[in-house]
Amino acid sequence: MRGLAGDFATMGLKDLVVYLGNRQASGTLILEREGVRKQVLLDEGAVVNASSNIPREYLGQFLINLGQVTEEQFERAFATQKQTRVFLGRILVMIGLVSEETIVAALAMKFRETILDAFDWSVGNFSFDPGPPPKQPDGLEVRVSLIDIHKESDFRVQAWAQIRTAFPRGDVTLTLKREQLVDPPRPGSIDEKIFSYIEEGQTLDEMALRLHATDFFLYNRLYALHRLGALEVHAARPLPDFDIEVDLGLGDSPTAEQLLTNARTFFSQGNLRDAYTLARRSNQLTTTLDATLMLKQLEAAWLPQLKADLVGNTRVPTIAVGPDKLASLPLSAPERYLLSRVDGKRSVGAILRVAPLKEFEALTYFDRFAAQKWVVWA
Repeated sequence: MRGLAGDFATMGLKDLVVYLGNRQASGTLILEREGVRKQVLLDEGAVVNASSNIPREYLGQFLINLGQVTEEQFERAFATQKQTRVFLGRILVMIGLVSEETIVAALAMKFRETILDAFDWSVGNFSFDPGPPPKQPDGLEVRVSLIDIHKESDFRVQAWAQIRTAFPRGDVTLTLKREQLVDPPRPGSIDEKIFSYIEEGQTLDEMALRLHATDFFLYNRLYALHRLGALEVHAARPLPDFDIEVDLGLGDSPTAEQLLTNARTFFSQGNLRDAYTLARRSNQLTTTLDATLMLKQLEAAWLPQLKADLVGNTRVPTIAVGPDKLASLPLSAPERYLLSRVDGKRSVGAILRVAPLKEFEALTYFDRFAAQKWVVWA
């Protein structure tokens, strides 16, 4: 079979998957879009490995979500993996935390979700390089049929259409009507955690992060509860805006182009924090190739500095504001999640290893916390 390359505007991933599956293709499939990269290894029409640079698609996140390991157990296993270079799943089996059958089931779920997440991509590129996939060193044999994934996608499309009628956005909150439940949640179950987060006033985005869950896993469960009449949906909170503390002389409503121009100026002056704030705000107003490239430049320049300042010296953050002040802060869901992990004991590096967030994104939030004096360093 010859290699393939193209973009999703020309050939959607759903068509590509069924094409490769019907031909029992073997080789490496690469999917890319706006900084997201997924690599899928195929053997005779079956997925034998799938990786992604999206943290919520890492194996450890699935295991935490399924209740197979705690965040603390995952962190210890991750430290062992870093020292030994042994596959994380194999380490967890060797130390007796989970069974091999559980790891295989979690990997199969991870492979499916990694691919299904990209089925609605309308922009981006793919490439397929035929040939035998490299042998997997961990010794755990997992095979997921591409045709089965294609069939699952049909169900997902229909399910999401129904789910979005109930939960149109991730920043809505819910009220739980326990009297409508058929049975009370089992202690320690996912439902018990979901119910507690609902009653704390968490948004759907915040719940997904705290559960280390993919969107479909959470939304599908909530939709089942909604159909029982056990959930009431409330209007979304106003989205927090990024602080623009520098007087740009542009008035109260600068355009995306003006913000990007000033971001470039700050970047040339070495002021990476303000440059990133303005470039991100510009991209929020109007997503453009120039803004995307500017953000990539800033990440390449700022990430080493952030890691040296916040991770390299094992700094331990402590909350520096009271509960009332904390509750009133204009925070996004990722920011609230990260602040909820700050306990005065764990270092920034330890929090990041477990967090279902990209490293650079999470470090910019911690930089903001420190600049706003919402955290101090122990």
